[in-house]
Amino acid sequence: MLLISVVIIWGATFPIMKLSLYYITPTMLLSFRFLLSGLLMLPMVIKNKMLVEKKNIILGITGGILLFIAYYTQTVGLEYTTSSQSGLITGMYVVLLPIISLLYLKIKLNKVDVIAVSIGFIGLILMSSLKFNSADSFGDLLTFICAIFYAIQTAYVFKYTKFLDSMVFTFYQLLMVGVLSTIFLPFSWEPSGLLKPIVIFTIVFTAIFASFFAILINTKALMYIEPTAAGVVYVGEPVFAVIASILILREIPTLYTIIGGIIIVLAMFMETVHKYIETRNSMNI
Repeated sequence: MLLISVVIIWGATFPIMKLSLYYITPTMLLSFRFLLSGLLMLPMVIKNKMLVEKKNIILGITGGILLFIAYYTQTVGLEYTTSSQSGLITGMYVVLLPIISLLYLKIKLNKVDVIAVSIGFIGLILMSSLKFNSADSFGDLLTFICAIFYAIQTAYVFKYTKFLDSMVFTFYQLLMVGVLSTIFLPFSWEPSGLLKPIVIFTIVFTAIFASFFAILINTKALMYIEPTAAGVVYVGEPVFAVIASILILREIPTLYTIIGGIIIVLAMFMETVHKYIETRNSMNI
């Protein structure tokens, strides 16, 4: 349930971030968002002895670099494409997760994983209507790069989070995204929009819920759930992104979007039930 709430939150961030990008640059949004989230988490880890362990620092920073590339390409791409389109393309990392998990983690796929991911992929294709506006191609390309790095980062977290303190691991990831964003801040500094209510709300909301809460829960969840299984839950993110875009930006979905959304929910339900039955059977052995 917590993982599903994370997916809902991430989906809701697309339209409000899109609105904020009319007033501030992507680098400013990421810098303030992640520095704030890191600051909020600091009191929880400051006395943790694992905070200064070399292994935690190196692995946390590496995860943060991967996360920065994903968020940076997604946020910059959002400037050039629609909120719903950004959510849909970002969701493509669900399709990439099983492949990366197989190559990087040597996790074999079972039939249900393959079927569920395939169904989710079909849903994503239908939601995009197989048409990408050429004017938005740059934003689409950046967002697809984001999807690749989301998949890599998810597999990376799954590999190492079992051996690290999840709070410390998350702190270093958040801090690294904030620091790297701040390094590029002088090249895209536009302070005039910082006091806009929507900008303030977006920074605070994404820092608390979409970064601090969501990334911490995601890191903890990957201690118990394989990336492929988590990926099919994540496939709901573009669905919620479309719903949020309708409510906030008044973006009207096409028939393909509606049908694709239903198919994606079906894939989520299939994988969730399968993993529940699989876990229950293993506990009864």
